[in-house]
Amino acid sequence: MKKMSWRKRLFYSYIFIGVIPLLVLGAFFYYGNRMTERKELEKSNSAMLSQVLQKLDYVTEKMNSAAYHFSGSEIEDQLNDVRYERTEIDEGLVASQLMTYSEIVGDTENDVKPILYLRGDKSVYTMDGKIPYSEFEKDMNQYGDLNEASFFGTINSVKDDRSLKIGEEKQAGEESSIVYFLYPIPYMNNIPIATIGFGFGSDSLNELIKTYYTADSAIYIFNERYLTLFQCGQENCSGLSRESLDNLAIKYRRTGGKLVEERVDGGSFIIMREISANSGLSVVSITDSKKFYQSGSEFASWYIFLIAVLFIGGILLSLVLSRSNYKPIQKLVQKIVDQDTMADQEQEGINEFEIITNKWTDVQNKNEELSALLNRQRPMVVASCLRRILKGKFKTSEEMEATLKSANINLSYRYNFVILLPIPVEDSFEEDKNLRIMTVLAGFMQPFIHVYGLDMLKDNGIAVIVNCGERTAGEKNVDIRLSVADHLCRELETRYEISIPFYIGRIYEDVMDINRSFLESAAIASDYHMLGNQKIILFEEIGYEEQNIQYPILEQALFIQCLKQANEEAALKALDNMIGEIEPLKSFVITQCLCFDIINITIKTLDQLKGFELKNVDLKKLITFKSLPEFREKMAGLTIEMCRQFAEFKDSRNNERKSEILDYVNCHYGDSSMGLESVADEFGVSSNYLSRFFKQETGCSFIQYVTMIRMDRARELLVNSNKQIKEIVAEIGYIDVANFVRKFKGYEGVTPGQYREKMRI
Repeated sequence: MKKMSWRKRLFYSYIFIGVIPLLVLGAFFYYGNRMTERKELEKSNSAMLSQVLQKLDYVTEKMNSAAYHFSGSEIEDQLNDVRYERTEIDEGLVASQLMTYSEIVGDTENDVKPILYLRGDKSVYTMDGKIPYSEFEKDMNQYGDLNEASFFGTINSVKDDRSLKIGEEKQAGEESSIVYFLYPIPYMNNIPIATIGFGFGSDSLNELIKTYYTADSAIYIFNERYLTLFQCGQENCSGLSRESLDNLAIKYRRTGGKLVEERVDGGSFIIMREISANSGLSVVSITDSKKFYQSGSEFASWYIFLIAVLFIGGILLSLVLSRSNYKPIQKLVQKIVDQDTMADQEQEGINEFEIITNKWTDVQNKNEELSALLNRQRPMVVASCLRRILKGKFKTSEEMEATLKSANINLSYRYNFVILLPIPVEDSFEEDKNLRIMTVLAGFMQPFIHVYGLDMLKDNGIAVIVNCGERTAGEKNVDIRLSVADHLCRELETRYEISIPFYIGRIYEDVMDINRSFLESAAIASDYHMLGNQKIILFEEIGYEEQNIQYPILEQALFIQCLKQANEEAALKALDNMIGEIEPLKSFVITQCLCFDIINITIKTLDQLKGFELKNVDLKKLITFKSLPEFREKMAGLTIEMCRQFAEFKDSRNNERKSEILDYVNCHYGDSSMGLESVADEFGVSSNYLSRFFKQETGCSFIQYVTMIRMDRARELLVNSNKQIKEIVAEIGYIDVANFVRKFKGYEGVTPGQYREKMRI
């Protein structure tokens, strides 16, 4: 049974109160509604200003992610080589990467103008290729004085996030200024070698503000140092000069979180200011108080009519007054109904205030979910650091120590080794099982042992870095590697019934050698996985596979794996170790046979690299050596060239696949049948791989990326076309209109119809 509505309750109460008390209450009612209306206007304008700041935070977060991703890419190694004049950077690769960042950061490709500048260089890399710095300055002079010394000094010295403005605002419709957001490369590194920047023209910023802030106000955006980045809408405050407006914005740029009313030059103005705790940006709005609190005279006229009705009769008065008191509640409930298609069902058996309470509870729950989502982004930093350790990307122990500290990774114990849990591509290993393995690793608790797990994504496996204080464990002095692996194996089988092999590299004391232990474990997984049904295999064990070998089979396996990983330094070290064992032999024939064996495994490894062809190398010259030093020199040259060409081949193949996948999704987002499985089948990869690819390259899941594209297209069609909602839903790839409305409301806070009306005012 539905409870009595508040409209009837008000009506019955005023019947018993009478006319005279009603007049008194009417006066309070009028005043209260006027105050409420003012507060609603203040909240509404404050909410719009917050939306502008949230959108700016969203854009800066994507730029942070792009800078961080760029720091983790292999282009960073090329920048180091360019800096020390060892090689030339692949301009096409840089332009492609910048274009990808431009598409991810901006709504369209023309919104963002990314640049890359190598510290001390005389050129700038853009999406169109490499240009001289002087030409870049000439292009920027269209916005105004570049202030060469200031801008050039900034991009050569920035060590943290920095934003600055070039040029001044001009007449409406003219490209007047540009704002650059600069980030050091490598990101979060004590010794940056380059600067990546993202430029936003004044038209782009003006469009962003008008999208979310519709009030007639002057808007100022200040950076983290309280310097002006952008300003617009000064014509909306015609009662103030440009100089007075600027002074007023500067005055209140350091105060905020509240509404301030100030009289200037005989006029009254409302100043609001919002500041971001994440990006440090702040937004200040200045509005004529008359425009700020402007509302129709409908309510006043209606209330005069209501006073006249009071003299006609108390009953009629009670009816009219009860209806007027109920209007704010009715409007709020109606707004909830318009925003939620399930509201009609929820109203059965409850009154209006319970509907409002339920809606408020739902909003709080969504805010908590959003906070939890943001907290889950931190593991990405830890994963990136662990991946650099395993890949041997750190040049010095000091650099590694600083990165470990920033990622809160503790490798303070003396001994280190790596365990590899391989996941074959053809295996039907589901992603939730990967999460279960990572859960077991996260819950590992033993004294004097730190364990860090990492899903290797494209390398099809989970790597486990173990840092411990002892080499043995227990009273029987069991090898610590066997003890840790046995514990993890039992946990996986007991809790989740997961049974997989454990491949373990050797123990090293220097943290810089963790990469070597990882290569050893990968060598076992790559070439020695056929050693029976043994679940735990140590790298040393593969040395007993053949007893008559005359050089270390461990180094042979490591050499093969280093070639496959394009790890030049480790491959040369393994080659030297093999030749070192051959040198003591006195028989030239045996020495020659062993050398030919090394050549054979190199050619065999080259044949296993599918799709890769070694160019400009004559393999026949390898067999013409006359001495062991000559053989070593030729093999070292082949190893270096093979690693270099294979690294370039992998980079080119990965970039082509990345561009093809993103282009395909951007072109086919309107196909309702497009999903993770169909895209994976289109490119011949697994769904697991494709899901991880999107997380690594875009910072979001496949569904989130497709939804973002569809919502951008939906907003464009709502504003620029007269198509019906159901036509727009079909065009962007949705089938269920209700599902689209719910998702659109989650992004914009209003229904599609309300958004169209709001943007066309």
